[in-house]
Amino acid sequence: MITMIAKLLAALNANSRPGEIAAAASFGLMLALIPGGNLLWILLFVIVFFLKVHLATALFVMALARLVVPFADPLVSSLGLSILNIGSLNTLFTAMINMPLIPYTDFNNSLVTGGLAAGIILWGPVFFLFAILVRLYRNRFWPLLANSRLVKAFQRFPLVKKIGKAVSKVSSIPGGLV
Repeated sequence: MITMIAKLLAALNANSRPGEIAAAASFGLMLALIPGGNLLWILLFVIVFFLKVHLATALFVMALARLVVPFADPLVSSLGLSILNIGSLNTLFTAMINMPLIPYTDFNNSLVTGGLAAGIILWGPVFFLFAILVRLYRNRFWPLLANSRLVKAFQRFPLVKKIGKAVSKVSSIPGGLV
C-alpha cells in the first residue's frame, strides 16, 4: 500500500502527463462501479494494463471508490434495470445470451449493466476533472506545500519518512518528498 501511494505521489510530481493520470482515474472509477468476478470486469482490468495510463492511480482510485460505490448501488442498479428493460434491445440481449462467452460478462445483471453505463457516462467528466486537478496541484499547490512548516513537521513522522523513501526509489525526484 505504501508503494502504491508513493507511486501516485511520484506521478503527481513527475513528468507523467496529466492525461495519463486522469485516464487512470477514470478507468479506476469504472472498475469500481462494475462488480468484480465477471468476464467484463476482468477484460476491462486487463485492458487497463495495455493502455498508457498510470496503473498505481487506477488501482488507488478503484480502491477508494470501492468504499463509496455501495452507497450508489441502488442508483446504479436502477440505471441498469432501465437499460435492460428497453424493449427495442430485447432481440440484442437474447442474441447475446446465446453467444459462447458473452453470458460470462453478466451483462444481464442490473448492477453490471448499470455500472458499465455509469462508468461510460462518468468517464469524460472524471477525466477532465482529474486533468484539471493534476495541473492545479503541480502549478499551484505543490510549490506552496513543499516549503510550508506544516509539511516539514509532517515529514518527521516515521510512516511519512517511509513513503518519502519509497517515492525516492520509484521516481527520479531526488530526495522524494523528504
